[in-house]
Amino acid sequence: MLESSLPFLNIYNKLKTMKKQMLSEQFKRMQKLAGIVEVSNPYSVTWLEPDDAYFEQELDELTGNDMRFSKEEFFNSQNYDKVYSLLPHTFKMIAEHSIGSEIQNLKEIKDILLNKDISDLMDDWNNFRKILMKDTKSQNEVINLFKKGKVEEWDNKKILQTRGMGKLTNQQPHIKDTTSSGLIKQIGDDPDMQGYKKNVQDFKNEKHRKLPLPFVLRLPSGGREGNEYTLIGGHKRSTIAAQLGLQISVWFIDLK
Repeated sequence: MLESSLPFLNIYNKLKTMKKQMLSEQFKRMQKLAGIVEVSNPYSVTWLEPDDAYFEQELDELTGNDMRFSKEEFFNSQNYDKVYSLLPHTFKMIAEHSIGSEIQNLKEIKDILLNKDISDLMDDWNNFRKILMKDTKSQNEVINLFKKGKVEEWDNKKILQTRGMGKLTNQQPHIKDTTSSGLIKQIGDDPDMQGYKKNVQDFKNEKHRKLPLPFVLRLPSGGREGNEYTLIGGHKRSTIAAQLGLQISVWFIDLK
């Protein structure tokens, strides 16, 4: 009797197995239709720690950017003394250029710069910034400030608290198709968006990229617009990396 029932048991087990497979495939199809199926990311990135040569390349993001020398950042009353201790020659150059004469008194430098914007101090910033960026002492001060940084992973919570950082779709809400091809198509020929487009295209072509770390600064007062941190270099590459779902690491300069 037992032997005669074996063929039926085999058939039953096969049908049971087939049913499980069909249910599994059906479940996967439902996940895909619902947009919740997990797909492995075809892209990856290695963030490269900066060296002196790269610090020199990034001088424009600090000494060449009037947003740094402002009442919201370096010249803010909460930040002034800390930043002055790191950039005394640079501050002196700005103050002297503002009044057109040499200054020896530290208090006078502070009285001139404190809670001021560059536009309050001079009307020829575009020319003066070139002088500032070529000044050897100022360059050394900024490079030494950069060297105070360290590598840190930047999670989503910190990204949301960092001015200038985040996904492209957060900055350009009209972009709906977030595939690499979709991003390239929607950016199109917009002249202001070509840097983003190139970063997407490079990821699409290379799959794995080695990129310099974005630079993030924290001042005692925090950042602008209620943020805790400020991205001061690497906006486009970090934006596209975040958009493609990659882990962000930064060169974090903490002056708080």
